[in-house]
Amino acid sequence: MKSIKLWILTMIAFLGVQSAFAQVRSPLSINVDYSIGQPLGSLKDYTDKTSFRGWRAGIQYQINDQLAVGLRSGYQQFYQRLPREVYPTKSGDISAVQSRSLEVTPILATVQYQLRKPDAAIIPYVGLGVGTVNMLYNKYWGEFTDRDNSWQFAASPEVGINIPFGKGSPLLFNASVQYTYSPYKLQEITSYNVLQANVGLRLHIN
Repeated sequence: MKSIKLWILTMIAFLGVQSAFAQVRSPLSINVDYSIGQPLGSLKDYTDKTSFRGWRAGIQYQINDQLAVGLRSGYQQFYQRLPREVYPTKSGDISAVQSRSLEVTPILATVQYQLRKPDAAIIPYVGLGVGTVNMLYNKYWGEFTDRDNSWQFAASPEVGINIPFGKGSPLLFNASVQYTYSPYKLQEITSYNVLQANVGLRLHIN
């Protein structure tokens, strides 16, 4: 009997917390961001160009006023075209213009902790994403191509802010900076290190 009473009291407390949060906005939200990626470390040896070809999207569930869990994916392409040079190959030297591309598609489980209550005008947060990432590597010169398509582990800490469009608004502006690491290794790349800036919108849905 005591265990039943304890279970009932726990559920009442849990629903009370959810009800308090729902007075501001619903716990379920989706977000879409535009992303800019800056290669770091050995990735700059492969391509040192900032990537403006990126986006990310996710779904998130608010457990309470400050803690949320979710799932996120996205896309970032790094590309660089090098001038004509003479490159050694297994078949001999070749003079060609070289193009380098790395297309990155992560699938991450996320946790986020908001540093202020949901009724604040500006809501800063810290977060962490952990999961897997698909690396599509292509290096072209003339008729020759080096290609690799593989999945790797990835971790991505993040800091950012959410700004509601009015008190209790289900729509929020989002801006964040995240760092992503993966132990991806191929030719010039000894690990994947990228600093990424994101701007977009978050919408809480019923």
